[in-house]
Amino acid sequence: MPPVSKIKVAFYCFFPGGGIGQYTHELLKSLAQIKSVSVSLFCPPNFAWIKEAEYETHPILFQISSDQPLIRKMKFLMGQWINPRRFIQHACQTNTNVLHYSNFNHLTYPLWKGLIDRNQVIQACSAHDVKRGVSILNRSWENRQLCQFYRDCNLIFVHSESQKQELETFAKPESSEIIIVPHGPYAFAGNNCPNNARPSGKKNLTSKGLFFGNIRDEKNLDGLIRAIALSRENIQLTVAGKSGISGHKPIRYYRDLATELEISDRIDWIDGHVPENQVGTLFQSTDWVALPYKDQFTSQSGVFNISTHFSKPMLITPAPTFRELLEKYPLGELANNDSPQEIQNALNRLINGVLKTKYDGFKSYQNYHTWENNADLTAKSYKSALCQ
Repeated sequence: MPPVSKIKVAFYCFFPGGGIGQYTHELLKSLAQIKSVSVSLFCPPNFAWIKEAEYETHPILFQISSDQPLIRKMKFLMGQWINPRRFIQHACQTNTNVLHYSNFNHLTYPLWKGLIDRNQVIQACSAHDVKRGVSILNRSWENRQLCQFYRDCNLIFVHSESQKQELETFAKPESSEIIIVPHGPYAFAGNNCPNNARPSGKKNLTSKGLFFGNIRDEKNLDGLIRAIALSRENIQLTVAGKSGISGHKPIRYYRDLATELEISDRIDWIDGHVPENQVGTLFQSTDWVALPYKDQFTSQSGVFNISTHFSKPMLITPAPTFRELLEKYPLGELANNDSPQEIQNALNRLINGVLKTKYDGFKSYQNYHTWENNADLTAKSYKSALCQ
């Protein structure tokens, strides 16, 4: 493939919102500022950030959203076939050099793989989750197609060394280049200054914690609740996020657990989606953020990145990505495992550490983990792949 003066990149985002949608939007904003790259996004008409887009958009993908669960599942399956083909056909009509998948429909990969081969374009993807947590129809089939998709990619972008190792073990993509790029911050209104207001030594003060985001089983909220019940510290926890996700415990389970452990008065519940204009206030009003996730959680976390934006110390269990970051930056306390006892031990250390303002790794983290650095590494990878 001959060198090009300006690299034309088409991004594919299958979902209308969520963490992957927001990541794609933020990355595209920074890529659009690089003169050697021209970017466009192919998305459904209801893409959440389409009105804010500072880049070219093509809202032509089949819309999978629906208020009816059965219709939503049917549209989701239909989109697995319709959308990748629609994306490739339209993108390649505009002389695109790189197809970059923010998410990918590996279930139907054999049905659209030939379109990429015929158009001879660079294939790139962002592997936010190396493997899908829940199968769609058949796990064995999906794993085979996902592995083949990774092997056919020229460029695969991940966010940590642990994700790179997981990808190499799972798919063995020997001809693919795997690039580690920083996950930038999700900016919300409010200051991102460290919380220095709490006076050292005042242990009688209530320590305010936050558990934020969609409530899924692997996020181990029940382990955190049990840990708080074990702790003698004066703790008030806010749980804020959407519950009732299919296949996961309902909010009632966690409320009943708090009542059973006699700590219901120490937990405030905000059940449902938190509007963006309220996120900053919620994080600024807390002393620390809890991410007590189980070790099967291997992806990046939007909550982690919001916490670093507001310089909020974190309680973290040794999920691979988190462990790697906490070993490099002093951002909070790492539990030995995800059991209630070890979470409680780490929580006690964290509360004392917050009082002494000992977590000073936020500035270093924020200086490197920017969308500008991500975009710069991404653009250089495009250029290198095209030169080859």
